[in-house]
Amino acid sequence: MTAYKMRIIDLINGKLKKDEMGGFLLSTPFGESKEARILGTIIDSYRNNENTYGSFTIDDGTATTRIKAWSEKIDLIEKFKVGEIVDIIGRVGEYQDEIYIMPENIIPATPNYWLYRELELSKRIKELMERGLSFEYIEKIDTYAPQEPAPKTYQKEESYEHVTEEVNISEVEEALQEPEIEELMEDVSEEALTKDMAEDKGDMSFYDDIDEEEIKESVFNLLKTDPKISKSEVSNVLSIDELDVELAIKDLMDEGRIKSKDGGFEISE
Repeated sequence: MTAYKMRIIDLINGKLKKDEMGGFLLSTPFGESKEARILGTIIDSYRNNENTYGSFTIDDGTATTRIKAWSEKIDLIEKFKVGEIVDIIGRVGEYQDEIYIMPENIIPATPNYWLYRELELSKRIKELMERGLSFEYIEKIDTYAPQEPAPKTYQKEESYEHVTEEVNISEVEEALQEPEIEELMEDVSEEALTKDMAEDKGDMSFYDDIDEEEIKESVFNLLKTDPKISKSEVSNVLSIDELDVELAIKDLMDEGRIKSKDGGFEISE
């Protein structure tokens, strides 16, 4: 299932419903999915003494939300510290009206990457608004609660306070009508990002509209030729970022087309 890229304000104003497996489906103007993908700066972090639960708070300029991890997933968030920019994909959870994310994968991001994401989302929001979808949020839930007491179990989480406030996005809507968005996308997109991330990732291409099915099939075909290839190598060979590789592999495993085996993958068809 697609993990839609979105702003945090879109995440926390989304509508949740239980699915058949007891998880949550998040509905936003971008679509309906069990997962979400957000990018922002870590502004607060927490670990309990037993190291069985950890969280950090992400701010992207539109709102804040928490990334919560239990057990082995704590290793994902321990790699990052306050002040870093991160790109996160994970399952959506809810507790006492708080929508949060349980991470599946987290990668560091650069300021240029963040700028490109904002322009990418602005372009997508403009398209959706032209189709009649609304991004006029009446209120948002502020879930920021630093240094919260840790939960003892997955079901029993920490308490926190929440407040509501009016969100005025008239300025955002006005900005979305500006033709400069397309020009900025061209200026900031592939050339700037590939130069900025070259030291960490090598050659990498970014797309305005990524076809998830095409990516999935490309990953599958590559795994058929080399089942022992690593995810980072898949990312470099196909020139797509690691979170898209991770998502494609998860979909292929859910479909039963591949499975993990001896540090690599086994093709099931």
